[in-house]
Amino acid sequence: MTTTTARRRMLARTSVVLVSALATTTLLTGAATADDTVPVDDTVETTDDAGTVSLDEEGLFELLAPAPSGGGVQTRNLTSELVDWLPSSHESRHWSDNDYTEIKFTGCSLEGAPGRSLHVRLHQAIPFGLDKSLGSKRFTNCFKGSGKTSKGEWDTHVSGGDNRYFTVPQHNDSEHSRTALNVKKVYVDTSKAD
Repeated sequence: MTTTTARRRMLARTSVVLVSALATTTLLTGAATADDTVPVDDTVETTDDAGTVSLDEEGLFELLAPAPSGGGVQTRNLTSELVDWLPSSHESRHWSDNDYTEIKFTGCSLEGAPGRSLHVRLHQAIPFGLDKSLGSKRFTNCFKGSGKTSKGEWDTHVSGGDNRYFTVPQHNDSEHSRTALNVKKVYVDTSKAD
């Protein structure tokens, strides 16, 4: 082997080692900062607020409340719609309630199969525990035309939680349906008086 060939091999090995060292240094330096502005060893304020949600999160509702007269805004009733809900794929926004809930769906349709029925399940949110199912209602009338309404009522008090929400676990009496539910109008009422 000539001296020139030996020098080239040594230079090639040195280049590989230097490139590897540079790559490792770059990776370690990149890992040393969370977002390239805050070093890892500095303290970063964190919170364990489990109630923080993104307003763009799929499946959430806009709550409509009465006017703030008479003691402030009280979240009682909400109106919305459902778009492309697969069985058990979403939960509604939570609302404040612990006694009476009425849910109405107007103008139901399924994509992927003719719509015959759906099940609406009401849940009581229990802080720091498992949520409690308050049972399901089978809705059929809302599939009979765009202006037809199905209604379910739950009149029960649950200790330990004061927020409720609903899910739709079944389409056409099946949890395994590959259909997507659309509802033109969803109305939740928490007052038995009306």
